[in-house]
Amino acid sequence: MRDQLDQVRLKNFNRRSVLNYIRKHQTATKAGLASVTGLTFMAIKKILEELEGLGLIRCEESDPKKPGGVGRRAVSYALNEGCRYTLGVHINKFVTSVGLMDLSGNVLYKRRRPMQQDLESQSSFVEQVLEDVAAVIAQAGADRGKILGIGVGVPGPVDTESGTVLTPPNIPVLRYLPLKEILEQRTGLPVYVQKDTNVIAFGEYWCGPSEDVCDLTYIDVDMGIGSGMVIGGMINEGANGMAGEFGHITIDPDGPLCNCGNRGCLEAMSSGIAVLREMERQLEQNASHPLYERRRELALEDIFCMVEKKDLLTISILNRSAFYMGVAVSNLINILDPQIIVLGGILIQRYPRYYSIVKDVAASRRLKGARETRMELSLLGENAGMVGAGEVVADHFFNEMVNEVFSKNGS
Repeated sequence: MRDQLDQVRLKNFNRRSVLNYIRKHQTATKAGLASVTGLTFMAIKKILEELEGLGLIRCEESDPKKPGGVGRRAVSYALNEGCRYTLGVHINKFVTSVGLMDLSGNVLYKRRRPMQQDLESQSSFVEQVLEDVAAVIAQAGADRGKILGIGVGVPGPVDTESGTVLTPPNIPVLRYLPLKEILEQRTGLPVYVQKDTNVIAFGEYWCGPSEDVCDLTYIDVDMGIGSGMVIGGMINEGANGMAGEFGHITIDPDGPLCNCGNRGCLEAMSSGIAVLREMERQLEQNASHPLYERRRELALEDIFCMVEKKDLLTISILNRSAFYMGVAVSNLINILDPQIIVLGGILIQRYPRYYSIVKDVAASRRLKGARETRMELSLLGENAGMVGAGEVVADHFFNEMVNEVFSKNGS
């Protein structure tokens, strides 16, 4: 009995490996799958027939009459992305995004709602999310029976088991909100709640440009600073769900006070909040500056406008922020040696030199003699969290469906 159970587990592992390879690379051939998995051609053929029978993949044939097509039709297999849908919700300090995606992470319809900065009621926030969920389903014309569930990315820390938001420093109204329980009761759909940077990392892993990557670290350089790690295709939450709190590593023990209560955190030195705070401090001593009258109500848009005008004060503050970020990234490289680091967030998106400084500083401070760490910009942009939250749902579906279907059949 034990041997039979082990055989089922091994077969399910092989099925998931084949399915995930097709998910990651979009298409695959039998010969290619046999080469990367080490399975026999006949084993690959059987797995593909099983997955095709479940409607998860489809067979595609190239046309030999097309340029480059000669001889027999080349058969490849692709994900049947339209067979199910996922819902992704991404929440940050300024906006909540809700989108409906297919199984390849393509956004079919989305809504973005500015976060009310004076929001006092958790119930009103939940009602807004539910309204947007209903709207994207209706606008996309999706069959509700094909929706697998809702993935939610929210500022951490998060108890992923219960789906409860714990104590996000920058959105206090969400503290101890049992989001999973409420959304499941109201929608009747499974809900998976993860830290926002974890779902962004997951979105970059599955839908970003790097097909050959198994391990990925995402760093979010936004109003706050965070990171998410994908190791072996799985989100790394850490032993206590605290992995990826990159913004709260200490850069200067005597530095400015952070929202977490400690001093000199990376978030207090490099984040959008830190940039605005430093700009206000500098303006107090510079009454001739164009932003002097706005010094108590600054927004990042003011900062970026001044950068376009080549304002040296603004540029120097952003450059210093990027320098501290580069120092922190070099520490991350020396500790984790990640396969690839993806950087995103508003400071990266709106100030192109930021990325260059981070890359140069990190390269100059990492251990000498080591191979240069691959570093890229996020290409998913503002959709990354929404898409990644949907991919969390898709991942549960693919893994659980393979396990349940074939374990029940005993095959």
